Order: sequence, then structure tokens, then C-alpha cells
Amino acid sequence: MKIGTVTLPGRTFLAPLAGITNLPFRQLVKECGCAVVCTEMVSAKGLFYNSDKTCALLQSHQAEKPLSVQIFGTEPDIMARAAATIEAMGVADILDINFGCSVKKIVKQGAGVALMQDMANSRAILQAVRKATTLAFTIKIRSGWDRSGAQAFHLAQIAQQEGVDAVTLHPRTASQGFTGVADWDLIRQLKEKIFWNMEAFRQ
Repeated sequence: MKIGTVTLPGRTFLAPLAGITNLPFRQLVKECGCAVVCTEMVSAKGLFYNSDKTCALLQSHQAEKPLSVQIFGTEPDIMARAAATIEAMGVADILDINFGCSVKKIVKQGAGVALMQDMANSRAILQAVRKATTLAFTIKIRSGWDRSGAQAFHLAQIAQQEGVDAVTLHPRTASQGFTGVADWDLIRQLKEKIFWNMEAFRQ
């Protein structure tokens, strides 16, 4: 299995989780055989202002590679600068953008799942970040703000057009948070739609 130019040594992924997926935890999970581990969610604006607290989230060790670093934010230029900074640091193999966090303090900033209500800005962020880095590039999304999955399908198609290498779908709505029933069939539908588009692009 590959994401961009990164060959993965398995199929298990550690999801990013604030306050949990720090370096010691990632190393423990890696020792248990996890193929890819991911940092906590990193503020692009925090990196821009060189926040000590934010930079501490990027502490890494060779033994945990391949490592995915997840960033969040709302401004395309600052997101692009964060991506370039992370690549220059040499810590990440994969760069991920969070379009799925439904925590109120993130949504109030217009980041996380709030971006799924602003496809124009989402596209601008993806364009800017793709131009700023050669790292394998992924995004995490939700089904959106209703159960149809239409926003997820739309954003995934934009991501494909803008050079994103992979999409992770959390099949719950923004209002569900981490509760209720996940609509796992949306993952199948998304895969079918994206695969169909890939075939269309090849023709």
C-alpha cells in the first residue's frame, strides 16, 4: 500500500487525538506493529508564530517513521507556510489536513469540519498546501453537516483535483461528534465515486 511516494509497511493507522498521540504514545503503538502513526492536531497559526507549545507537538524519533503530521487552520497562506516548515524540519513523511474536527473551539475558528461549509476556501487551502510541499498529502473529513454525505463527496472530489494523495472519512456528521451511529456505507460510496473519477481522468 502506498500514499503518494510513501510505501506503508502495513494497513494499520493511528488516528490523531489531542492530548493522546504524543511521541511516547506513538512509539509504544509503533512497537506494537502499527504501520503509520500520527501527531496530535498541530495549529498552522501556532507554527507561524513559532509557539513553543505548538512546536513541541512536532517532537519525533526515527523509530516512529513513517510519521503523519496533521495540521489545522483556515488561512491558505498560513497553512502553506506550515506545510513548508514541517517539510523543512524533516519530521514528516505524510502531511494531513484536518477537515473533520467538530470540537467547538476549533469550529468557532472556522477550522476543522467548519471548512466543509466553505468549499471555496477548502479548495484554496488544498491548492496552496499542495504547491508548498512535496510530502505525501492527505486529508481527514466527516460526512459533513447532514447525513447525505454530499459534502464529503464534494470535498473529496476537490481534493482529488488538487493533488491530494488520500482521503480519510469519519462517517459521522458534524453535529454527531463522536456519538451516535456511523454510516459506514458512506465509505464505500466515497471510494466508488473517487475511483470512477480517477478512471474518467485517465480517459
